[in-house]
Amino acid sequence: MKRGAAVYARTCIACHQPTGLGLPPVFPPIAIAPIVVGNPELPIKFILHGLIGPITVNGMTYNSMMPPVVGVSDEDVADVLTYVRQSFGNQGNAVSVNQVKAVRAGTAARTAPWTTAELGLK
Repeated sequence: MKRGAAVYARTCIACHQPTGLGLPPVFPPIAIAPIVVGNPELPIKFILHGLIGPITVNGMTYNSMMPPVVGVSDEDVADVLTYVRQSFGNQGNAVSVNQVKAVRAGTAARTAPWTTAELGLK
């Protein structure tokens, strides 16, 4: 969890804030957010390639872009997602390095951020 907290402080805290509550109406919360604790493939994709388009989190719609987090290792992604999924009131499972490797390999050719429509998100 310490490594994940350190990665969060370096790469996520400016938008999602120390509390995980984000900055409404621009940056969505990751605290008590079903999208964070659900299928880990989604937040792995967000981190690796970014996300653009309207998304509703905890009843509020946000329409900004999450840029890809460039230069993070598979271990960094697994650590930060484990930290987020087990902090801020979230009760998600840990994310493994192998899960991140699989998503990275399966999306390696991707050059654009994901859209919420592509991922079936509202």
